[in-house]
Order: sequence, then C-alpha cells, then structure tokens
Amino acid sequence: MPDEATEHRLGCTDCERLRSGPVAQPVNTVTSLAFIAAAGVVVAGARRNQARRGELLSYGGLLALVGVGSVAFHGPQPRGAKALHDWPIVGLLALTAATPVVRVARGRPPLPGWSRRRGLALAATASAAALAWVGGRTSAPTCDPDSVFQLHGCWHVLASVGFVEGAALLYDATGGS
Repeated sequence: MPDEATEHRLGCTDCERLRSGPVAQPVNTVTSLAFIAAAGVVVAGARRNQARRGELLSYGGLLALVGVGSVAFHGPQPRGAKALHDWPIVGLLALTAATPVVRVARGRPPLPGWSRRRGLALAATASAAALAWVGGRTSAPTCDPDSVFQLHGCWHVLASVGFVEGAALLYDATGGS
C-alpha cells in the first residue's frame, strides 16, 4: 500500500507498490504492453478487411496509444503521463460507443461482426476484466502490493483481449467466426 510520500503518485490506487527508479510499477508496466500487442492484432486485421481498413487502423492506433500511455503511467511516470494514459482510453471508448450508433443512423447494421459466440466471449472477458479491476484496487482485500501477480495487471491483459474481441464485433476484423 502507498505510504504518505507516494500517496499523490500515479498508480497509487492500482495495488502494486510504487517503487523509486525508472519503473514505478514493474508488473503493471509489463502487462500494459498487452494493449500494444492487441493493437497489432487489430491492425493486422486491416490487411484482411480492406473495406474497413481506415476504421481498423484508427481503432488500432488508439489501442496502441492506450498501451503507450499505460506504460508511461505505470513505468517512468513522466510529466503528462496521466493525460497520455487517460485521453486515449476516452477516445477508444468514445469510438467504440459511437460506431454502432452512427451505423444505425445511416441504416447499416451496428455490429457487422456479431455472432452469438463473439458476444458471449466479449461478455465473459468483460466480466472477468471488471472483477480483476475491482480486485486490483489498493483498497481491495485481494490487494498484495508486493506480489508478482497483480490483479490490475490481469485487468490490462483482459481489457486488451476485450478490445480485440470488440474490434471483431465492430469491424468483422477476423472475417467471422
């Protein structure tokens, strides 16, 4: 748990003990790379889906920025890391929410990649991610700030998987399932 000297530091609510040095939270920093890997999966889908290439590249670019911001936030924590962490998340969530609304307004199917299997996969992943996020808070009884197993890090990985699943629903990024 953070002490009084670190109470104001970035990441102090994400359970993992804040350390001095170039990487404040090593586990949360490494698991943040999952967002960048997920972005790579989404961008690779743009090659298979030329009709939605621009949309996939935008979504993947925002997802990569989420990873970069999360690494900065949990790692070296430079000035501006909070904004770099928060704003790409806001942008990605806004794009994710707005895309089906715009499609419906234009008389197009809101989720061209929808299948029952994909919907269930996303629901299961989102549920597990939500549990990991709650359990990974510093105030949670499951918090062990010195453990190499960090629930906030699990949240990073599960959220990354969820955004790949979201891309499949929104853009039919994997060609159907």
